[in-house]
Amino acid sequence: MTAGVSEHPLIAAAQPLDYDLVAASDAPFLVDTVYRGEMLCVTFGYVDWARRPDFDFFGRLKKLETTSGAPINKLLLRDPGNAWYQRGLPGVGADIDAVAARLGELIETVAPKQTVFIGQSMGAYGAIMFGALLDVTTILAFGPLSFFDPVSAVTYHDRRWLQVMLDLDQDPPPIMHRDLPALCRARGEGPDLRVFFGTKPDVGASESTGLDVLHAMRFAALANCRVQPFPASGHAVVNYLIETGQIDALLARHILGIDTDEPAPPDDWVSWIGENVRRGADLDELTATMIQAGNDERLTRSALDRVIHAEARPRELRPSSDELKSPNGLAGRSDFQPR
Repeated sequence: MTAGVSEHPLIAAAQPLDYDLVAASDAPFLVDTVYRGEMLCVTFGYVDWARRPDFDFFGRLKKLETTSGAPINKLLLRDPGNAWYQRGLPGVGADIDAVAARLGELIETVAPKQTVFIGQSMGAYGAIMFGALLDVTTILAFGPLSFFDPVSAVTYHDRRWLQVMLDLDQDPPPIMHRDLPALCRARGEGPDLRVFFGTKPDVGASESTGLDVLHAMRFAALANCRVQPFPASGHAVVNYLIETGQIDALLARHILGIDTDEPAPPDDWVSWIGENVRRGADLDELTATMIQAGNDERLTRSALDRVIHAEARPRELRPSSDELKSPNGLAGRSDFQPR
C-alpha cells in the first residue's frame, strides 16, 4: 500500500499479490500494491457456472510488469452472481451506479497516467460498461456481447445466455445497461475501445460463422472502436491467443504501447498456406501436416493465423501489405485465461 492513498476503501485492502494468493482467495475483489500516478489496470472476471468465477489476467499483467519494468496498479474484480455485472459487486457497490462511483473514486485517488479496463466474455461486458461510464483511457474486450437483453437475443438468434437474461428480467436490478453500443454513444466519444473476437463457430453451433461477429460489428460502428477478428478462434479467443503464443505481445502493445520481438514464420510457409487456404484446404489438416513434418507448432499456428486473418477479413479491415510483411504487423493479439 502506498502512503497517502489509504483513505479509499479499495486501496485500504491493497496487499502484495502473488499467483497462489489470487488463486486461493475468496475475496470479492483484490488490489495489488498501489503505485500512485502509474498505470491502472482493472480486470473483470468471466462467468463460471461450477464455482466462483476466477480473477482474470493477473498472471499476464504481472508478467508484463516484470518484463517491461513498468509498475502497474492492478484491481481484480469478479461477479460471483454471474449476472454480467448488472447487480453490482460485493464489497464494491450494490448496483451499477454504486460500483461506478467507487471505481471513479479509486481512479481519482490513484491518479494514474492512464486507466485500462480488461475482460473477456462476461468480463468484457463489465469492462465496456464501466469503462464507458467512467470514460477510462482504453478498454480491451475479448469476445464481448453487445447486448444483455432477451428480446435482442431472440431477435438476433444469439441464445447462448438467454436463460440468464430471462432470469435477470424476472428480478431486475434498479439500474441496467442492456445495450453497450447505445451506452457508448450516449456517453460521447469515450474510451479507446478495442474488441478482439473469434469468427469460427463453436463446437456444436449451427451457424456458419461465430456469433461473436454480430456483436463485434455492432461495436465497430462506434467511432472510437477498433475490432480485430481471429478466424481460427471461437468464442474463447483468449484461450486461442494463449495457445498460439500471441497474448503477451498483444497486451504489451495495447496496454503499454510496446512492440515485442516475436518470431515470424518464414515467407515460404505463409505462401504455401495461403495457396492451400484459397483452394479450400482444411485448416486443422494443414496444421497437423506441418507439425508432423517437424515444424515448430507456435510458428505454424502464427503462419496460419496470418494467412486466414488476411483472407477472411472484409477488404476494408484487411491489413496492408506492409503489415503482412512485418513480424509484428498482425501481432495485435489478446488473452483469455485466468492465469
